[in-house]
Amino acid sequence: MKVYLIRHGESQDDLLNCYGGPADWDITKTGIMQAENFRKTFEQFGVDKIYSSPQKRAFKVAQILNKNLNKPIESVFELHEAAPHGYMSGCDKNLAKELFGYLLDKPEYKNASYYKRTCLPGAESPDDLDKRVKDVFSSIIDISKIFNTIAIVTHGGIITSFFNVVLHDKRHIIDIENFAYVEFDYNGKFKVDNIVGIKFENVA
Repeated sequence: MKVYLIRHGESQDDLLNCYGGPADWDITKTGIMQAENFRKTFEQFGVDKIYSSPQKRAFKVAQILNKNLNKPIESVFELHEAAPHGYMSGCDKNLAKELFGYLLDKPEYKNASYYKRTCLPGAESPDDLDKRVKDVFSSIIDISKIFNTIAIVTHGGIITSFFNVVLHDKRHIIDIENFAYVEFDYNGKFKVDNIVGIKFENVA
């Protein structure tokens, strides 16, 4: 089975300087244009079914990509974005620094990140995220065996965890572009065929 794992396009939090995560920001006009442009590429993938995060910035992208194909789209709750910023999700980043500075100054929360296996108050822990990602991909693969090709439209945090816990690729991702995608085959195990729009940290 061929699988395409795709990140959504530009969303409102990108323009408003706000944290995303579980906050349900919509896609922007630019994001819609990006989706329309990517649709030409997507239609060549030959997908039989699309799975999507339920959040607007992903699900609307799935609908745009599917405009001419009319393939089934299934919203999967567990594909929603990670919540690395905890209580600050959805907040203006500068305002969040003012409101939550007393937390951010604590040593255990400074520079919290997925790869450091640390998180802010109210955030989904990296371990919990990895379990969610591992479980949801296992479930999607299991129910999709009747298809030749599927697509999964989701978020940067999910893709980051996917590389780590599903592909066992320990390289650190430092950037995932809008409409970055991973093409891979599944035949009992995952084999990556192509990576587009994902930048990894240089490792000596």
